[in-house]
Amino acid sequence: MSEQQPAPGGITAVDLDGTLLRSDLLWEAAARHATSSGRGPFDVVRWAVRGRAHLKSELASRVPVDAGALPYRTEVVDELAGIARAGGRVILATAAARSHADPVAAHLGFVEAVLATDADGVNLRGDAKADAIEAYADGAPWTYWGDSLADVPVWRRSDAAVVVDAGRRVTQASEGLGVPVRHVRTDRPSTPLAWRSGLRVHQWAKNALVLVPLLTGHLLFEPEAVVKALAAVAAFSAMASAIYLINDLADLSADRAHATKRHRALAAGWISVRAALVAAAALVVVSVAIAAAIGWLFTAVVVVYAVATTLYSLWIKRKIVADVVGLAMLYTWRIIAGCAAINVVPSIWILAFSVFLFFSLAVMKRYAEIVNHDQSASGRDYHQIDAPLLLAIGTSSGMAAVLVAVLYLDSPQVYELYSFPPALWAVIPLLVYWIVRFWMVAARGGVDDDPLVFALTDRTSLMVFALIGVAGAVGMVVP
Repeated sequence: MSEQQPAPGGITAVDLDGTLLRSDLLWEAAARHATSSGRGPFDVVRWAVRGRAHLKSELASRVPVDAGALPYRTEVVDELAGIARAGGRVILATAAARSHADPVAAHLGFVEAVLATDADGVNLRGDAKADAIEAYADGAPWTYWGDSLADVPVWRRSDAAVVVDAGRRVTQASEGLGVPVRHVRTDRPSTPLAWRSGLRVHQWAKNALVLVPLLTGHLLFEPEAVVKALAAVAAFSAMASAIYLINDLADLSADRAHATKRHRALAAGWISVRAALVAAAALVVVSVAIAAAIGWLFTAVVVVYAVATTLYSLWIKRKIVADVVGLAMLYTWRIIAGCAAINVVPSIWILAFSVFLFFSLAVMKRYAEIVNHDQSASGRDYHQIDAPLLLAIGTSSGMAAVLVAVLYLDSPQVYELYSFPPALWAVIPLLVYWIVRFWMVAARGGVDDDPLVFALTDRTSLMVFALIGVAGAVGMVVP
């Protein structure tokens, strides 16, 4: 993008939300406050009823802005900085609250003045913004950088317009402004790629746990059960993606301070807060509709999962130890959901085994965060000193899962379900090998994702799972 040379004494006014930033501070603040407490959503509605300016004022006084961590359009920032270096006068003209805009201007360093919405004042948007810019310019020519239909009245009254990353409707509206227009495009990932990241499509692999009762219940060749189980996976995947979006909205500040999470679609501004809220609501409707088609019991399980996951995202995950217990139970709940979908009573053995195994993996998730990243930036109360203890707890829980498996193999149920139970004893050394190796990989910093997702994409783990499946099949078919 080439630098635009300013006219002598001219002013370059730039919008904040959507132009200088890849996000909207009002929507961000509303989402963060709404997810901060149980009364948060009601606060936002109550303030919005009194007007947009009042809403901005209330949110700005409660939701601080870390200007250094915001998702800037770097190409826009670089060109504006060049204009300022060449002698141009750059001002920030935004409808955002002043207490949100001022830190941004201070962070950039080249902004001469800030025109913004003041507490309980006029919402600085459209013609009101154009009036403010004209008053500040005092007869000097001015160029306005914007991105939305709300900027059309400002462009019309400017001496030149710069349209940033505009969609089709804004591009069409900019064609008849009557002033010179320049279109600017910045680098960004494709929309499908951004949504794939935001919806955590790769995390859907965890919902394969819903299929476990299909295997343990020996119903793999029952068409009705298979269809219901696959539909249950789809329902859980839709609900999980909705919760991930809500979770990312609540964690915007923490994610932007994290070494890798700052690249998430919402934190980086590739998906707007407004679009994320709409998508989350739509996914919840889809999930509940699929669940209702399966049956009332499964619907109840999905609703409980949604409530529990939301509580985990908004509160439990910030509580030491409670977070890993909650995560283990959410993993196990998927197996319970699979049982509900195909009308199978969950066995105490599979539940006990799941709780210990998934507790081990949940602890590994926190351990990996400590080993690989600065945990203090994640908003969770774990520290480097906790790593050895988490390593001991996690490996012990994994071995407890193996012990449950050993006791199960000596139970009467095995002799009722399998024609050749001795074949199942091959599972024990395979489990020991997999758990110990997995923890050694984590201790060496090799696990940098959800451990269950890592396991489902790790070649060695998949080989172990396949061998366990062979042992189970031999136990079933050998007379």
